[in-house]
Amino acid sequence: MRMNHLGKLMLTATLAVIVGGSLTAAEKEGEHKAWHHGSLNAICTCENGHAEVRIDGDTLKLWLVGGGSDTNKAVRIPDKKIVLEITLNGSKTPVEKLTLTAKPNELAEENIGDCSQFEGKADWLRRAKLFVGTATIHFKGKSQTLRIEYPNGYDPD
Repeated sequence: MRMNHLGKLMLTATLAVIVGGSLTAAEKEGEHKAWHHGSLNAICTCENGHAEVRIDGDTLKLWLVGGGSDTNKAVRIPDKKIVLEITLNGSKTPVEKLTLTAKPNELAEENIGDCSQFEGKADWLRRAKLFVGTATIHFKGKSQTLRIEYPNGYDPD
């Protein structure tokens, strides 16, 4: 059986949905995917890059990733640690400091000082419902402000 051009297009679209799965609501609305199932926080602007964060028990995990829709691409930085000043539950004054240390991905041949992944531990993370953390990092060759808003993420745009 011969298929016309429209039939081939419909078959290709159907296969794409079956093989690739359907888009999530966030992807349909133009939002970016959090590949580590955390919350995305833009670094200065969305197109510049993101910090994805996730809390596992008493551990905050952070991945530095690309801007725009490149949230699946790691961005390495030279920092060996990131010190976040934390305000909890809408407070105006920082009440905690959380030091995140480099956790190099050996499969990606990362090293301390050339790393895209960081982790920090604190007991209060187990109870954290809402917090804002700020720090300065060396991202894409310049000093930039990192702002983490948990759990909803940060997007100044």
